[in-house]
Amino acid sequence: MKRMPFLAACLGLCALLGAAGAVAQDHGHDHGVEADAHAAAGDELPTVAVTQWTDTMELFMEYPTMVAMRSGRFIIHLTVLDGFQPVRAGKVTLTFTAPDGSREVRTAEALLREGIFAPDVGLKAPGAYGFELAYEGPGVSSTFTVPGFTVHAAAGDVHAHDDESGDGIAFLKEQQWKIPFATATAIEREMKRSVWAIGQVLPSPSAYVEIAAPIDGIVQGADDGDLALPGARVKRGQVVARIAPPLQGDGWTGSQLALAQARRNFERAQRLREQEAISAREFEEAENLYLARKSGHERLAGSGDGGVLNLTAPIDGQVIDWQVKPGQRLQAGDRLMAIADPAVVWLRVNVYESDFRGLGTPVGAWINSGGDGWVVPPEAMKVLTTGGALDPVSRTVPILLEIANPEGRLTINESTPVELYAGDGSLATAVPRSAIFEDEGMDVVFVQAGGESFAKRVVRVGPTYGDWVSILAGVEPGERIVVRGGYHVKLAATTAEIGHGHAH
Repeated sequence: MKRMPFLAACLGLCALLGAAGAVAQDHGHDHGVEADAHAAAGDELPTVAVTQWTDTMELFMEYPTMVAMRSGRFIIHLTVLDGFQPVRAGKVTLTFTAPDGSREVRTAEALLREGIFAPDVGLKAPGAYGFELAYEGPGVSSTFTVPGFTVHAAAGDVHAHDDESGDGIAFLKEQQWKIPFATATAIEREMKRSVWAIGQVLPSPSAYVEIAAPIDGIVQGADDGDLALPGARVKRGQVVARIAPPLQGDGWTGSQLALAQARRNFERAQRLREQEAISAREFEEAENLYLARKSGHERLAGSGDGGVLNLTAPIDGQVIDWQVKPGQRLQAGDRLMAIADPAVVWLRVNVYESDFRGLGTPVGAWINSGGDGWVVPPEAMKVLTTGGALDPVSRTVPILLEIANPEGRLTINESTPVELYAGDGSLATAVPRSAIFEDEGMDVVFVQAGGESFAKRVVRVGPTYGDWVSILAGVEPGERIVVRGGYHVKLAATTAEIGHGHAH
């Protein structure tokens, strides 16, 4: 095996990863497998390394090649995949089934240290054994079946074998446990064709309204909280601004007085008309003036108290534009604010001419809003229009989508990268986007060769679909890939060969 003193390993990693807190200060395994009392000086047996996964846990175990009547220490690392954390309680049970069907059981109920059990095991009879390792702990349990477990009759029967770590990148369990880390298997799945573009988030016209000053006046101060601020959530009918009468000229008070005067003139005209004291034309003029004043007064979308006009929100939504300040003098028609309901938005995607011709009507989308990519499910997306005029400058064609946005991931007026998916697709090997790294101009992934050993693999990527990237060459389905914490593995790969660091 290729080993270096553990101190040298730590110094090499600390120089590169110390600031990130990724390097374990002490591997802490006591991994110098103690010389067996029955072994002659310098008689050290090769170490066997095993890495397995269940749906919930990862096992990384190392033990010396077993010889009858000699004990060896089994170093058992157990990781809970949800959160990639070491086990901190529980017990492991090792069951060995001899060729004659007899069973020997070893149980370890105390952790050597966080994430590690280290039971000593000795078996009397040589032969090929069935080996099952079971863990039971708080909220999680798993059983692993270890193939090829053999007890040799004598040390001379043991032949050297390759270490699973080989010449790969060493990244210890204690390092993995101290950082956000995760692995996943490459899978074969359907990958749809996609095109990349930039989208602009727009308010849906059915959920958008602009509020303008209906009369002259002065914006009243916000001491009473009636002035809606930018970004505020408002309910339909909620007061969003108050306009006081101007010092000069007509305002809310003048509008009220004019309406009252028109009403009195109309009521007087009704009485005179009944007495045939005025002509039909004079009566119609009084009636029309009153109805016009009344209609205009009602269209102010508010109410007034003490000569102040209260402007109210016509819809539920959020204040997305704000052009008003307390004390500001207004003229009728001045724009005050806009309110939009962001639960449903429009997304205008400008697709390059060459991509548009082969896309057709998109059947889905992936949106990278704020660096947090997410797939828009088909039921949350509606294609409103495709095509239209080609922009002669950008050479793009607009596609307009309606997107359900109940969680508010999309912000109105933002620009965001978008991938649109065509209706056809094909099966391909795929890995999560987070597994891909750029290294010297090439796309690479880090394949887990063993529990603490990784290999940098150059890959050729194909179309992306949602959170997945298709791999045309370099990775096979079933291989386990680093999907979180890969940057730290990449840093470890830039150091000189460190070795495993366990003097098993």
